Amino acid sequence: MRYPPRRRRGTLMVGVLACLVVVASLIGLIAKDALAARRETRLRLQLHQTQRLLDAGILRAAIRTKQAPDYTGETWQPTLSFAGQDADAIVTISVNADQTTVTAKLGRAPNITTQSYVYSTSEVQ
Repeated sequence: MRYPPRRRRGTLMVGVLACLVVVASLIGLIAKDALAARRETRLRLQLHQTQRLLDAGILRAAIRTKQAPDYTGETWQPTLSFAGQDADAIVTISVNADQTTVTAKLGRAPNITTQSYVYSTSEVQ
């Protein structure tokens, strides 16, 4: 006895929908990873820029201390551009009798990076 062929359109449709769900999930994961990598790269760049800003602050403190022995420090706000936008940058220099502290901050909340360096004032020749 022969049975008439069944229509399998519904089964094919379910298979195609399952494949689309899997592909959409993969695309979502790839996009999420790409955004996370972009944020990490931006943060690494900002950390590097903060280090360069700290270096500039140390140099500024050394020059000012040499020029004026009574220099006690300052808050320096250079104009910087970071990733195509104006960046909030602050360098705080504090000179005491025996040590100099330089702190650099870069960025806007919640992505503010800070680096500090303390050295003996007698090290500056």
